[in-house]
Amino acid sequence: MLYVITERTNGKRTLQVEIEIFDEAATITCGSMQELWEQEMISIAKLELPDFGAPSTIPEIPAKCYAERQRKLRLRMDEAELNCLLVYADREHSANMSYLTGFDPRFEEALFVMAPDNRNTLIVGNECRGVVGDLRIECDILLCQEFSLMGQVRSQSWDLRLLLNEAGIRTGTHCGAVGWKSLMEGRLELPAWIVQLIKEESGIPAVNANDLLMHPQTGLRIRNEPEQIAFFEYAATRTSESVLALLRDLEPGRRAFELARVYDGGGLPNSCHPMVSFGSSIPNGMASPSNAKLNEGDSLTCALGIWGSLTCRAGLVVRDPLAFKSGKGADVWAVIENYLHVVKSWYASIHVGARAAEVWAAADTARDPDLYSFCVNTGHYIHLDEWVCSPFEKGSEATLPSNAAIQADIIPVPTVQGINVNMEDGFILADETLRGTLQEQYPDMYQRCITRRNFMTGTLGYELSDDILPLGNTPGVYFPCLLDTQNVCRFKRD
Repeated sequence: MLYVITERTNGKRTLQVEIEIFDEAATITCGSMQELWEQEMISIAKLELPDFGAPSTIPEIPAKCYAERQRKLRLRMDEAELNCLLVYADREHSANMSYLTGFDPRFEEALFVMAPDNRNTLIVGNECRGVVGDLRIECDILLCQEFSLMGQVRSQSWDLRLLLNEAGIRTGTHCGAVGWKSLMEGRLELPAWIVQLIKEESGIPAVNANDLLMHPQTGLRIRNEPEQIAFFEYAATRTSESVLALLRDLEPGRRAFELARVYDGGGLPNSCHPMVSFGSSIPNGMASPSNAKLNEGDSLTCALGIWGSLTCRAGLVVRDPLAFKSGKGADVWAVIENYLHVVKSWYASIHVGARAAEVWAAADTARDPDLYSFCVNTGHYIHLDEWVCSPFEKGSEATLPSNAAIQADIIPVPTVQGINVNMEDGFILADETLRGTLQEQYPDMYQRCITRRNFMTGTLGYELSDDILPLGNTPGVYFPCLLDTQNVCRFKRD
């Protein structure tokens, strides 16, 4: 039995939404007349997600990885004619320091100094001094009580000027400063008083050196070791399972903060605050969970980000595909249909060595500008911090390397108010050599990634390079009816 339930023309294409009834299974299909997708259809199918499995313990980064990272960084320092590097960290901006040392200051500030003669010094405040005993690097520890919280004792060791000298900064030392953002060479995002002391001790202004770690083509943190990839997969299973648990727990009348209780980061720190927002419209999708009560017909967005992964889903709080027949549902479906084609085109263009500009163009070409614009770049690199940098922009010269952790993060901003559609997942880009290494060193993880990729291509209809290894347990899965997660969108061709 076949029903046409709505038809729309916007001057660019005609959308036809159909319901096909086969026994007790129902499929809602939207076929586009646009030449790019000519024979392709999107359906809503009833299916249970496979049990992809998950690691049972948190993979650890061995000491040898930190030593090798520092070795490579010192080579980059030599190329940049820097003989000292100062890496700053605070509660929010700790990824670079954690990458190099395995330590993050949590609620104080800290400074990691890589000085000449392979000397490392970690300068910390009162409370952090008690948690650096398990460092996996060779490093001197100095106390700077100015890094401590307000009101704490500062009588023992507070003068950072003396500590910088002790760490190896002398007159004539060429210093690079690393915080969390690449800016013009002379613009530093470290606190001004630290920048001033560096200049006074060396006699030379420090330069912005974040590109050594974060540049979208050459940054050291763009290419991940197998050990780090295993850590990221653990994180992705936690965020994806958490978001899926929240969606399965949705019921009208539930409050946002109650729903957020199912979030479980598996012991890892958050890379951003947990998010649950809903309503007839969502003015701020990045808001923390509130007291709001869920109503059927609301828009909803939810996301959990921890070190190494963020999973997000946004859509319409309905139970039945027939909700897309008219009104707000029809407007939402038009965005879903085009958005999923954009995501599919984006994935299909990605492989090791792909030009980031061409990946951006694939997404932008598939986008219907009458329906929405892009909020930010079409994807980005992810690490301990949720967003390292992004090569995906018009005219980018970057190519995508093996070992990169990439976030599928294409956020539409619809022209019709009150519509929220989004899907974010992470994956590793792995050439044949890396795939062989992962299969040998982490066979269970590798098999989970292959099973996820096969599900995306075989069941959902994505076109993926063998280089793509999905990390989370909701890989490319879009739930159009958020009150029934057995309804899943998939692609098919006649």
